[in-house]
Amino acid sequence: MNGIKNTLSPLIGIGTDGVTDEELKSKITLVNTLSLVLSFLVLTVGTIFYLLSGQLSILIPAVAEFILTLVPLYFNAHRKYLTAAIIAFLVQSAASVYFGVLLSNVIDLQAMVIFLISLIYLLFKESNLRKLALIFSICILLFLETIYHYQLIAPLPLQQDIAFVFRLLAVAGVLILIIMVSRPYVHSNDVNEQLKRSNNFKKVFVYQVTHELRTPLNAIYGVAQLLKREIKLDRNLKNIEPLVDQLMHATNNTRNIVNNVLDMAQIESGVTETYASEAFEVKPFFEKLLEVNKVLAKTRNIKLEMAIGNMPGIIMTDPLKLNQIVTNLLANAIKYGNKNSTALLSVSASGLFWTIQVTSQGAHIPGPKLKNIFDPFTADKSKYTEGTGLGLYIVKNKVSSMNGHIVVSSTPVGITTFTITLPLLEGKAEDLHTEGFEETYIKDLSDIHVLVAEDNEMSAMLISRMLKQIGCTITLTGNGLEVLGESRRQLPDLIIMDYHMDIMDGRETLMHLKNDPALKNIPVIIATGDAFRESRELLMDAGASAFIEKPIEYNSLIKLMHKHLHTISGELQE
Repeated sequence: MNGIKNTLSPLIGIGTDGVTDEELKSKITLVNTLSLVLSFLVLTVGTIFYLLSGQLSILIPAVAEFILTLVPLYFNAHRKYLTAAIIAFLVQSAASVYFGVLLSNVIDLQAMVIFLISLIYLLFKESNLRKLALIFSICILLFLETIYHYQLIAPLPLQQDIAFVFRLLAVAGVLILIIMVSRPYVHSNDVNEQLKRSNNFKKVFVYQVTHELRTPLNAIYGVAQLLKREIKLDRNLKNIEPLVDQLMHATNNTRNIVNNVLDMAQIESGVTETYASEAFEVKPFFEKLLEVNKVLAKTRNIKLEMAIGNMPGIIMTDPLKLNQIVTNLLANAIKYGNKNSTALLSVSASGLFWTIQVTSQGAHIPGPKLKNIFDPFTADKSKYTEGTGLGLYIVKNKVSSMNGHIVVSSTPVGITTFTITLPLLEGKAEDLHTEGFEETYIKDLSDIHVLVAEDNEMSAMLISRMLKQIGCTITLTGNGLEVLGESRRQLPDLIIMDYHMDIMDGRETLMHLKNDPALKNIPVIIATGDAFRESRELLMDAGASAFIEKPIEYNSLIKLMHKHLHTISGELQE
């Protein structure tokens, strides 16, 4: 048995060398297997019939079908997979017509056509081809039924014993073929159930791991930000600034990895990226991105430069996605660039499109690696081990969701350039959201009473310390029930609340707040490590004013506080 299997394996695998698409590979092996099994059945049945009857009317067509049935192997070997599938289908269709007419008295016509129809959905993926093949198969059935009903062509006369043997052989052959065709459907159904369970487990795993990672990461990032603020206030601490920069670099890199894993989970679950068009000023936007990444670049002595060409001052696009795209590309340039080199961020417009280019100097990327660079889990592990290899895959998905495309090139001397092309939509000054809240607005929060709901002691201590530094009065709580009690005792100006808490979680607390006339107007900012989109939507629907992910960037939190405090005060004045 093993000897037969070893002999047939190379034939079954013809044309699969170098094929990475598992679905395509399974279709190729199916065509090869069907061709081999059918050729064996046809030759066996034809030979037995000839030995019993001495007639060539079955043997000669059987030999012809045997030869034609093996033709798809030749086309698969030459990587003409669609041609091989079409030939396999047409040969079986022709055989069904010929033997169906000649042996209608011993062969079940419906079984043959059912086999043909089942074959269609395994051989062809394209919808139009499937429709054409289905119509063709139905026409064959109608033709055979018409011939049989009106006796337009007389079937081959057979002796009773020969007809009995031939019927058994025909039934056995058709059953073997139907079982062969049915197996992939059953296997597919089993695999789908397994995939559903696996995806559910994976989602739970990703959720638990990323959420658990974000809590200690929030503490590390919070400490780093507070240290940076202390260094600004006390120049005697200047000598520890490089260490703090390294700490922030490590935290940012870890946060980027966590975000990439979450984005990957969203992509795999089939969640479509939403596109939010917003007006912003081009130069300040990219300058800020560059400044943030200069801290990371400094750790490898890489210089970051920017060149803005013929660009409108204001454009309309999705700034959040753009931030993630450029951040990933700059992180990639810093990670794989040579030390003491320069990375360049270029932005320019031409006609209806605008381009972003990130150019860095590092090792040359050969052609085969360049082709797969946007595939998931692709990373140069020979140089740096940190990272997941998801960044560029996610960049490509986000660029596609913005109706753009991305290409990469690498010269023999190691100059690598990523080029993104996006549709250009010019904005106007009146489209801008003029929210001038930077450090100058921190003083506006000096008399603000903030209620913080956080069940992690370290996170609660850090956020309280930051808020106290900018003059806020703080009330600390550990769960939603305490939030409601403290809010009714002393009405806060704003609530910063975690989502997952004991006794009463963030969503239930929000519902109670919004149902209480005295509390419903308090702005609530959810600060949590749960970054799944469905969680965000659930909380926003429950009445949250804003959502900020952990690890919390304190400047972003201050901006959110300012925005929602002013929004609510404006509503109250009206």
